[in-house]
Amino acid sequence: MSRRSLLSAPALAARAFAASRGGLALLGVVVLIATTAVSAWPRFADGLLGDELHYRVEEATPANRDLLTSVVTGMSSMSATPSTGAADPAAVWNGMPAALAAARSGMLPALSAVTLPGDFAARSDDVATEGPAGAAGNTQYVTDVEAYQRLRESATLDAGTWPAALPSTTASGTPAEGTTIDVVMATEAATLLGWKVGETRTAFSTGSFRLRLSGTVHPRASGSDLWALGTLRAHGSYADLGDAGKLYRAVAWVDPDSWTRIAPLFTATSTQAWLPVSPAAFSVDRLDAVRSSLARFLSSPPPATFDGTPTALRFSTSLDRTLDDYVTRAQPANTLFAILAAGPIGVAFAVLVLGVRLLLGRRRETLALLAARGASPARLRLGLAVDTAVVSVPAAALGLTAALLLTPGVDTIALPVALAVLCALAPPALCAVAAGRLGPGDDLRSEHAVRRRWGWVLEVLVVGLAALGVAALFQRGLAPRDAGLGVDPLLAVTPVLIALAACVIVLRVYPLPLAWLARSLRRRRGPVAYLGAAGALRARSGGLWPVFAVVLGVAIAVFSASVLSTERSGIETGALARVGADLSVTAPTTFSDAQVKGLRTAPGVAASAVVEWAGGVRVQAGSQGGELSGYLVDPVELARVQSGIPESARVSAALPQKDSARTGAVIGGFDPAIPVTSAILYGRTAVHLGVTEFSFAPGIYIRDSQWAIIDRTALPASAEITGAPQTVLVALAPGADPGTVHRELAAIAGDGATIGDARLEQTALRQAPLVAGLETVALLSIALSALMCVGALLLALVIGTAARTRLVATLRTIGYTSRQTAALLGWELGPLLIVGIVAGVLVGIALPAIVLAPIDLSGFTGGPIAPEVVIDPGLIALAAGGFALSTVAVTLIALAVARRRSPAAVLRVGGEE
Repeated sequence: MSRRSLLSAPALAARAFAASRGGLALLGVVVLIATTAVSAWPRFADGLLGDELHYRVEEATPANRDLLTSVVTGMSSMSATPSTGAADPAAVWNGMPAALAAARSGMLPALSAVTLPGDFAARSDDVATEGPAGAAGNTQYVTDVEAYQRLRESATLDAGTWPAALPSTTASGTPAEGTTIDVVMATEAATLLGWKVGETRTAFSTGSFRLRLSGTVHPRASGSDLWALGTLRAHGSYADLGDAGKLYRAVAWVDPDSWTRIAPLFTATSTQAWLPVSPAAFSVDRLDAVRSSLARFLSSPPPATFDGTPTALRFSTSLDRTLDDYVTRAQPANTLFAILAAGPIGVAFAVLVLGVRLLLGRRRETLALLAARGASPARLRLGLAVDTAVVSVPAAALGLTAALLLTPGVDTIALPVALAVLCALAPPALCAVAAGRLGPGDDLRSEHAVRRRWGWVLEVLVVGLAALGVAALFQRGLAPRDAGLGVDPLLAVTPVLIALAACVIVLRVYPLPLAWLARSLRRRRGPVAYLGAAGALRARSGGLWPVFAVVLGVAIAVFSASVLSTERSGIETGALARVGADLSVTAPTTFSDAQVKGLRTAPGVAASAVVEWAGGVRVQAGSQGGELSGYLVDPVELARVQSGIPESARVSAALPQKDSARTGAVIGGFDPAIPVTSAILYGRTAVHLGVTEFSFAPGIYIRDSQWAIIDRTALPASAEITGAPQTVLVALAPGADPGTVHRELAAIAGDGATIGDARLEQTALRQAPLVAGLETVALLSIALSALMCVGALLLALVIGTAARTRLVATLRTIGYTSRQTAALLGWELGPLLIVGIVAGVLVGIALPAIVLAPIDLSGFTGGPIAPEVVIDPGLIALAAGGFALSTVAVTLIALAVARRRSPAAVLRVGGEE
């Protein structure tokens, strides 16, 4: 090959590409890691949101998520008025399958996709039934006779046989007076009623007939939603009515094909129908469509006709509330995901910029030579972009593939692909932009003067945008609960702007003390410190991107630590607020004095408070009020067991009144649009209440939708409002085992008592995918930020490898020791990294107060109020220490690389250059 061809522009470009293959390979590794991280991130976040959606809908149980409707026929025992649209029971039984199919087919596709074919069961009104031999005279036994076509698929026969079909005994097909009807009953319910297989009991409705228990069954785990729609079916029920005796109830099933003949025996019947909801069919991307379709379906009841009688199937469900609660919980988490992702993404961008700088630095002389030989700037830029794209595009494709493999089972694809394309195109674009004018005679440094002239404008712009972002967040306040799942771009970008502003301030301010330090060190005998300080002062202009990587990485790491500590604290306090104390023990009716004493003096109990049940109390506040469930408490006792609950959620803090003429009360269930601060309690005499409204139930012992907790110590005796002990709230002694105390209290409370345990409540809250997922995301953010920071520091050191190696060789030649050389290398990154880590810690400490303030985390942590931001010094020290160790490791690597070169060889090469 001729010398002329070797010096042609294509040959020079090819030689330049080959000579910079090391830098290109390093850039490819950076693109690969960055693409994998940023492409996997949205898929991982969407996977967590999808798992949380399935979990929440599954946890709702069929009774709350299924679409329910009921058609009543006959004269209900609860009302003397026939139900609207009532039809013949046989017509409803025969026509319900078609009516449910028509209702489902009339749904919008989004709602139809998450529902299953309808199901139904027909049931009699309460039927008085004969009790077992020896039953007390005032004990009542009630049987609800039910027919269900799929009973044999949904239940397993424990004893006896399935009910036989009822033969026609009259001309009309209805059973005659005194007919015996075979039934089956849940084993647990039959045991409760003392009904043995083969035993016959007389029942009374429009006439008398007999029910023979032909067998007992238990629910199948994989059965229909029948059992979950009513606990009476599987367990029966028992109620102590005091002087009125006891009431036992159960459900008994007849042969479903005989229902049309049996139904006329009862005063009234009802057909309960439901459209099952499939939790696995939900997806986050179709959630808005499901919510709007559900609202439309519930507001427009589908029509049905039974034997010529038009009936509107009015469906009801709590699914809409479940989905709203999910959005309330998931929206803050989704926003936090975006904020936590901003750290690794921002540091990755800094790493890409440093990679491009490394590549341009190694090709600077070749590019200048090509420009001198007549290559146009456009051609040089195109060549740079093509050379970089040859590496970045395959690396981004591999990164996207790795991201897809690391996040299986997630449908999200558009955003990861877009991010991968951005990672592939960013290096070529950066190369073309950062290369300068590339004109003849340009040594690629002529842009520096322009950058110095306009740099302060960009710096002021960055600081101004950061200040505006912070001001906008504080002015806007909490994001509304109905904001949806979208990510707030202002919240996501503000941390990056603050980190950039901190970098600008650091790079402008830190030379002042460094210059003073250099002047001070100049007078000292040893030259190492002075040379190091002077060198760091001269090199500060090239430190923007390494400092940005450190500041943003440390800030996000500290912020992630604060998110973790705030989340854990919020779950703990939220569990306490939901239970009311460490433990709560609620009787099925009331406790005896001996039980109360035993509960309060049990081992491991440090303090206790008694909540008395006052029954229904009449409270009126303007147009609001009526009969509320009344509870009486002692605020002083209550304060001793609620010290761990935030003050704004503490009942004991809300009850004391400044006006002695008022009795403190906490009320829930009123219209939140009409604030209430005072009310009248009507007892024997009227009592003026000072009211604090709670939007949540401050304890699991509160079961009704409207309730009032009243300060019994300030309640006038003339009101004659008293209560009986129903709940004991307990604070555990230090070192007490919660499980042991739980079991001890349960033994004292006896059967039927409800035990609330804040520790178990925390465990339940942490089982949610989003809780564990947020912890994983925070830890990943810390790890990725640290990894990217290490990459940025390594690239920054690689950029200065040649100069550093020559410096080390020169110093070693003139007699510097290895320790002195290492000290000089430490000065290269030390000052910038120290101030970068300090600035990052300060930014990270400030971010929670700025970023978490507009986010309502109460739905996410399970608490009734937004948790307070918790700054854990230990976690912050751990994060900062990890970055400091990374810095030390990178410096040691640079020193080891520099020391591997022979001083004589380096100086000889430098002389030849």
